[in-house]
Amino acid sequence: MVGYDSFMSLFRFIAVLGAAAVLAAAGAHPLLAQTAAPGSLVHWPGEGIERCLVGDRAFEPTVVGEEPGCLVPVGLTRTADVIAERDRDGRRERLRIGLGEYPYSVQRLEIKDRSRVDLSPENLARVQRENALIGRLWGRQGKPRFSLPLGAPLEKMPAGGRFGAKRIINGEPRSPHTGADYAVPQGTPVLAVDDAVVALAGEFFFSGNAVFLDHGNGLISMYFHLHEVFVEQGDEVPRGHRIGTVGSTGRSTGPHLHFGIRWQGERVDPALWLGEPASIATVR
Repeated sequence: MVGYDSFMSLFRFIAVLGAAAVLAAAGAHPLLAQTAAPGSLVHWPGEGIERCLVGDRAFEPTVVGEEPGCLVPVGLTRTADVIAERDRDGRRERLRIGLGEYPYSVQRLEIKDRSRVDLSPENLARVQRENALIGRLWGRQGKPRFSLPLGAPLEKMPAGGRFGAKRIINGEPRSPHTGADYAVPQGTPVLAVDDAVVALAGEFFFSGNAVFLDHGNGLISMYFHLHEVFVEQGDEVPRGHRIGTVGSTGRSTGPHLHFGIRWQGERVDPALWLGEPASIATVR
């Protein structure tokens, strides 16, 4: 016959095992799946996914190649590991992605118009107002209108990039470059990379003439320093639609397209959205 003390010890042991099982099922201590560089993406594929979650963002799965899954952003300015979650088959699963090394180069620029570098109080106030206006775009969701890979923002894509480059402007360290630059002649048509609604279009201090397209499900594409803008806020545009032409407005050193992507509010490398799905890291 089992004594009371022995019975209670056994009961506590079973309770601990049960609690551990619950925590494991909920992913309370997710294993480190891999590391990923700031500004990158990690695809976490699986069938039957109801929704994906990163931080306070909930979004639909994305098909990469032929596999649906959670497309997890590792933001350019992130300083800690990413915890991703997903709901499927009636349970919550968790994944931890370690933050890798910052792999980007240093870019040195000389801008002659110092008023675009050393801001007056009036210009600083303007930039702060514009940042608040633009910042409201990152929370947009809605049904996805896009598929991967995205279309090209230019008919002929030159070599370009410098996403993530640590910029030194007029000898002073500045924030990293958050998009990809493509040097092409002024007047070159700029194209919508997929179906979208124009979330914002206007003239901004740093970005010059700019267009922000909302592709749904937390994907925003951005086109800066335009010479002409052919769309207005609220317009619906299909993939390949001419939204403007290349220019050198705002803080710019010459005609080029600055093309940027925000995914779930995070700055990520646009090249990953334009290239083959195999360029996106996958964890299983």
